[in-house]
Amino acid sequence: MAFDPARIPEALRKAYGAGRCAVLVGAGASKGAGLPLWGELLSRMIDSAVAHGLINHAKEAEYRTLAARSDKFLMVASGLKDDLGSHFDQFIGDTFIAPKPAPTALHEALVALDKLQFVLTTNYDTLLERAFRKRDDDVSVCSFTDAGEVQRRLSRREFFILKAHGDATKLGNKIVLTDVDYRNLLFGQRAYQSLLSAMFTMFTIVFVGASMTDPEISLLLSYIADSFSPNSGPTHYALMAAEDVTQVEKDRWFRDFKIQLITVSKQDNYAELTAFLHELGKPAAASPAAAH
Repeated sequence: MAFDPARIPEALRKAYGAGRCAVLVGAGASKGAGLPLWGELLSRMIDSAVAHGLINHAKEAEYRTLAARSDKFLMVASGLKDDLGSHFDQFIGDTFIAPKPAPTALHEALVALDKLQFVLTTNYDTLLERAFRKRDDDVSVCSFTDAGEVQRRLSRREFFILKAHGDATKLGNKIVLTDVDYRNLLFGQRAYQSLLSAMFTMFTIVFVGASMTDPEISLLLSYIADSFSPNSGPTHYALMAAEDVTQVEKDRWFRDFKIQLITVSKQDNYAELTAFLHELGKPAAASPAAAH
């Protein structure tokens, strides 16, 4: 079934058309390129720790049991990051960079949205920057250590990609994976926290490839929770699988973070998600929704 353009909220169309829109890209957007989601990532970390002789069979079994529960993802990640130690950076590179995953149709649809102010991602891979470099060889790619550059680009309304949790190509333990990493970031990068809050206060954010069970999304939203007010600021939107969302969850996300959930089908590898982005990028006059 073809995607119905009328499902795109008019407020979102207006924000995009006015250049007041940005996208937050989660791990689900990289799945189509063959990269792991949380469960598989933790399984690979366990395999790596075993291969390097860093954990015994009993600890491996405990990790695998805990890794089957989404509410334990962060605990397992924290333990495994400590266990891997100096091998952690190599693991991240081998997982997200070495396979050289190719950008998908979803990434191409994001590139076509030429009125976006910025793209924010919690992913470590290079899919986004590789896709956007087809449009602009010099696209600016920032991390949480680049608060000054992010602020400069925001003030000048210059497009940029912000890798909120770090970049797999930049080693040296600059990857935000656990709640401990976030606490360290919170206390060490106050300017960055203020910038993220400003971004969510000034711009309408569309969540793509994000899930309610993604720990990194929960961490990010908690990190900037003070910027969400039910009575001020823009409404944000999250595109999520209809099969994974309940009405209670829809209500909570809107009340807690002013995020309106828009459901899409999982069929055909989330084809509706890509179709949504294509429709959002069309001129308002050409859209059936705009004629009403």
